Amino acid sequence: MEIRVVEKESDSLRVELPRGEETLLIPLVELLQAEEKVVEARYFLGHALLDRPTLFLRTKGEKPQQVLKRVLKDLADAYGDALVEFDRKAEKAKA
Repeated sequence: MEIRVVEKESDSLRVELPRGEETLLIPLVELLQAEEKVVEARYFLGHALLDRPTLFLRTKGEKPQQVLKRVLKDLADAYGDALVEFDRKAEKAKA
């Protein structure tokens, strides 16, 4: 997945995701908003054919890229656990 950093400041970060990856933004923003150091987390979809989905993050007391990395890891772990659970259940269903 190609993620482009559009704007980076000491307390804010704006990144663009590839088109078609906007479904990642909903759980990502929900987890970001639950973080204590996050002041603002939102996304913009723009025009479906012309714009790339964009994530905006503003933090206080911690670099936004550190918060984003941590939350992305948490999200990957959560979905990885779901995949393992699905594989386990699917194997039982074959029998």
